[in-house]
Amino acid sequence: MKHLLLALFTLISLTSLGQDKIKKKINYVRSFREESDSLIVELGNNPQLCFLRRKNNPNFPKYLALLKQYKHKGYFQSGKLLEIGVEEETNNIKFFRVLSKPEEEKHEYLQPHYGVVVSAVVSDKEMDSLYDEALELFHKKQYEDAIVTINKVIVINTQNPDYHKFKAYCLSYLKQYKQSTDEIKFALEMDGANSELYEIMANNFYFLKDNENAIKCYEQAIEYERENLPRVYHNYIRCLIEIPSPQRAIEVYKLYQYRTDHETGYSGDTERFSGDLVFYAGQAYEQIKDWKTAFDIYDRLIVISPDVYGYYAQRGRLYQQKGDFSEAISDFETALKLDTAQSILLTNLAQIYQQLHDYKKAESAYKEYLSKNPDDAIEIGNYGYLLLGKEEYNDAQMMFEKSIYIDNKNIDTHIGRILAAYFLGDTENKNRFIAKAKLQFPEITIDTTTLKTLIKTGNYYYPQRLILVWENAIF
Repeated sequence: MKHLLLALFTLISLTSLGQDKIKKKINYVRSFREESDSLIVELGNNPQLCFLRRKNNPNFPKYLALLKQYKHKGYFQSGKLLEIGVEEETNNIKFFRVLSKPEEEKHEYLQPHYGVVVSAVVSDKEMDSLYDEALELFHKKQYEDAIVTINKVIVINTQNPDYHKFKAYCLSYLKQYKQSTDEIKFALEMDGANSELYEIMANNFYFLKDNENAIKCYEQAIEYERENLPRVYHNYIRCLIEIPSPQRAIEVYKLYQYRTDHETGYSGDTERFSGDLVFYAGQAYEQIKDWKTAFDIYDRLIVISPDVYGYYAQRGRLYQQKGDFSEAISDFETALKLDTAQSILLTNLAQIYQQLHDYKKAESAYKEYLSKNPDDAIEIGNYGYLLLGKEEYNDAQMMFEKSIYIDNKNIDTHIGRILAAYFLGDTENKNRFIAKAKLQFPEITIDTTTLKTLIKTGNYYYPQRLILVWENAIF
């Protein structure tokens, strides 16, 4: 009996551990929408979508009534702060709780800004004329002259955030990101609910490679974004892809879909940003290995815009990653026809043909690429590996030497040079190259396991034959 109770207790404990953890959040509900099986709830701070399920939820009517109680007209349907219990894995809402008065005061900083009070200084003809002149200079890309002109306007009325926003744009175009951010911070003191201000500051941090602050500003930009313009979502998702933070990128993409699902069309730059936004979302799904969704996105983009190089190129890379080489080749060839300047795809084709042991086509692709990019050390080295596969060892060694001369910091190239010397029976040079590699890369152990590590992390494609030979070459 004692053992039975222990087993039951263990089972209950394991079941509890398997349940999603509930995270308590203090937040406001920016919007909510009733669906047949749930209530979609958009949280305001660090915007995300959560779900109040209707099925088997006796508290659904009570929580729905609570949200409706605090709903008001305007863009933010409610600024009322609530404690919200959310399952971390599913984003299902388990409970709402109204805060006490002291709790509200403690977390007042989490409430959204609602508006802007612009300076009471009345616009005059001189100021309007100067502002128009600054705009004209901006459109002519004469940013320094535009700043000189807008400064005259700011002297007359320094309390208008739009003037500081304009100056911040000019400074950003001049790559003076710190000064641009200073202008934005001052403008935000007057207009703390302006999404565009947060977006400019986020872009500044992005270009300064300060991803932490860029993310904070992008979060505030999408919190206050009202017009459903895809540009800010596009830029944020691009930043998240590069970090990478694919899960948050997908959340932002779904948030954009939620906010725009009633809209039917775009035009001009908006259409371009919208397509690119979805394109970046596809890359986010790639990063979490959800290839089906990624393919669905790329397939749809190609149907809608069959003349865009990037869509075919990225789908081709995904096919290559999956090992569907015929589909990858087709997409790469289509992409290269759409934009002949994008020669990098020739290296993808070369790698595929190399894996298919079609050395003639692989060599042709490398030669065409290197004729346009003669100083690409990595691809020169990759061509060297192809020549090793063709047993043209002298030519391979020449390629490795050329690659190292351009850039001697690629361990893979040093490995190739060692292998070429081994195949040539040149023991003296082989040992000299091993010693140089050990000196150049003291943090890497040059032994029989080196190639097995590099095959996962390096820049080159290692045929199985080279991996087997390496164990003999290293001695």
